[in-house]
Amino acid sequence: MKLNPTDLLFVVAMIAIIYFMIFLPKKKEQAALDKMLGGLKKGDKVVTHSGMLGEISAIKDKVVTLRFHDNVRIDFISSSISRTVEEKEEAKA
Repeated sequence: MKLNPTDLLFVVAMIAIIYFMIFLPKKKEQAALDKMLGGLKKGDKVVTHSGMLGEISAIKDKVVTLRFHDNVRIDFISSSISRTVEEKEEAKA
């Protein structure tokens, strides 16, 4: 079976479409998440993947200690932080 140049062009086009629709956005999303995790500091309000809202009280290596209420502190691995909470979002709530 001989490959037709049109068939080869079709395969290359499909690979390019898959790359630009799936892999490139995922790569950008991961880079943004890595940047956010690298910029975390004490006092930032964050949301974990489980939906818990807390304030960072300490950061040591890959462990982040979150303060939730009064003196309730729980250690999380930094990759479990999904996003930071901006002041604008707090004003709306």
